[in-house]
Amino acid sequence: MFERIDALITTHDFAFQAWQDRYGKGVWAALGVWENMIDTVRDLSSAGDLDMIPAMEYVFSVDWLPMETGRTLNEAMAALEAKLAALPQEQLTRGSEWTSAVSRAIEDLRDTWNAVRGYGDLDGKLPKLPADFAELGAAG
Repeated sequence: MFERIDALITTHDFAFQAWQDRYGKGVWAALGVWENMIDTVRDLSSAGDLDMIPAMEYVFSVDWLPMETGRTLNEAMAALEAKLAALPQEQLTRGSEWTSAVSRAIEDLRDTWNAVRGYGDLDGKLPKLPADFAELGAAG
């Protein structure tokens, strides 16, 4: 049922987490190259509004980051599987251009969050993610 999610976890050593959203977005289903990448998103998804809003706008601004929400775990996982199905299938491996772009996007999110001075300072500081993940790899 969730073949792409399963393959990324069991074959390509991706991390997976699911959690209930503090602000009522439902249940999250998230993949990351490393556990701490998902931890960054999870922490920011439950941060105070002034940091959570720009961080989640960043995460959901593109359709290639492997994170989704749904009313139930099954819905969130189905949405994540559909998102993965829309990507070039040869990219769904460790070491691909997509994996590098996902890593860079979440590292930029984490680094920006760590660099801001106080609560609410994240707004307007995050870089704009390109619609095509290949553009992020080319820029790096």
